[in-house]
Amino acid sequence: MELSMERIKVLYVDDEEGNLMAFRASFRREFDIHVALSAADALAWLEQNTAHVVISDQRMPGMTGSEFLSIVKSRWPKAVRLLLTGFSDIQAVVDAINLGGIHAYVTKPWDPTDLKLRIEQAHEVHVLRAQRDRLFDRYRQVFDASGDPIVILDSQGRSVEMNAAARTLLRTEQPLAPGSDLVQYVEDMPSLIRRVRGQREGTTFRNVDVTLRIPGGSTVDCLITATQVGKDAEGRNLYQAMIKDITDRKQQEKYLKKLNKDLDRRVAVRTKELMVALDDLGAFSYSVAHDLRSPLKNIKVMSEHLSSLAAVREDEEERDLSQRIHKGVARLINLVDDLLRFARTDSKAAEFTVSNVSDIMEECIREVAPQPENVRFAFAIPEDAEVIADPSMVKVAVSNLITNAIKFSRNRAEAVIELGAYREEDSDVIYVKDNGVGFDSQKKDQLFGVFKRLHTAAQFEGTGIGLALVDRIMKKHNGLCWAEGAPDQGAAVFLRFPRPAQELLRAG
Repeated sequence: MELSMERIKVLYVDDEEGNLMAFRASFRREFDIHVALSAADALAWLEQNTAHVVISDQRMPGMTGSEFLSIVKSRWPKAVRLLLTGFSDIQAVVDAINLGGIHAYVTKPWDPTDLKLRIEQAHEVHVLRAQRDRLFDRYRQVFDASGDPIVILDSQGRSVEMNAAARTLLRTEQPLAPGSDLVQYVEDMPSLIRRVRGQREGTTFRNVDVTLRIPGGSTVDCLITATQVGKDAEGRNLYQAMIKDITDRKQQEKYLKKLNKDLDRRVAVRTKELMVALDDLGAFSYSVAHDLRSPLKNIKVMSEHLSSLAAVREDEEERDLSQRIHKGVARLINLVDDLLRFARTDSKAAEFTVSNVSDIMEECIREVAPQPENVRFAFAIPEDAEVIADPSMVKVAVSNLITNAIKFSRNRAEAVIELGAYREEDSDVIYVKDNGVGFDSQKKDQLFGVFKRLHTAAQFEGTGIGLALVDRIMKKHNGLCWAEGAPDQGAAVFLRFPRPAQELLRAG
């Protein structure tokens, strides 16, 4: 502990001159000693000088040591007081404690070593009190000058003291009388008590919302942090309450909440209208596609009949026209069928089950139209490979990928189509690779759009819906599809199926 480096000033009062001389001789090297033969002389000296420690003999003519130290306490309270007395004079010690507030007493005859220690201890008390007073002065400056309201309260919510900012907040020009009940300003006291209990951290109650109703009827929204700072003379806890006026912020929050509520309501209405419009559009698209199929089939049949009549009449121009009509109608029918599948997939909910990947791949290969002789399938599928998905939807997706792989690699001398699967940390991946014409990797984001084609219809037939249907199926599984490839170096399409949390736990 850092103490003052100045010499300790000691005033010793005794009516026996021999005792004064002995005291000075014993301690003059260690301390700055001043002596007085009477209490009156000592008081006169204190009027002109200061002492860190005042020591008085108890039995002196005219004024006892207890009475003298009582006067010192009231007029020079910073001086630490000691009493010299005999073993038998216990009442004098009691009086000195009660009246003079002495730090300690020393019995006569005194021991130099013991008395020296008592003086040094008394000086430490003096220094600590001085430090405390300086800290209190600094706190007082902060307390008075703070722009934030500060109130000192007891445990019952009664005011002990408040600064100028607090008086301004409470619309009172004069300090409240000590003991004024601040609870009278609080709205909804039971709710405040619950919030205070929930915001407690040790001896601090942090960021408690309080609404104060101040004189005049207006309200102020506040944020209060209360910290225990000590006890009063009766032993009750004292709290320093720092108050933040957040009325403007609260009003802004209310305004934003109202805006958000209105926005949520408007979004809900617009969403409902949009969903109705989408349902109507889906129903309309399905109806149009379904109704188109019958007349297109009639046109196809009639074009076939017209082609056969042209062959009998050996009219090559009529036969060529009829065949072109037949091919166009067939392409339209395929487009309508793809649109119908796309619409049904969009409206159907996925039903998740565990399916073996090898079984799905083999079934899709059997159901695909007869493959050219130059097509060879290669399998890279672990025996236990599984996906947790809707089996019918997975078959539609894989069938589309196999059909595309055959179509875009049929011009190879040997078309190799690889069907594979592997497991990642939290998902299962299946893929279809080919060694066909490939595609420009910079355009891979267009692959899965409706009617998006990277090759012309003259090169490869198709409606541009197959991969869009695959993308829609993967979205229903919360999965992902992507493609990799390069021109004339083949292509690969990957399907990633996430595994549900319970499956991950079972696997772990």
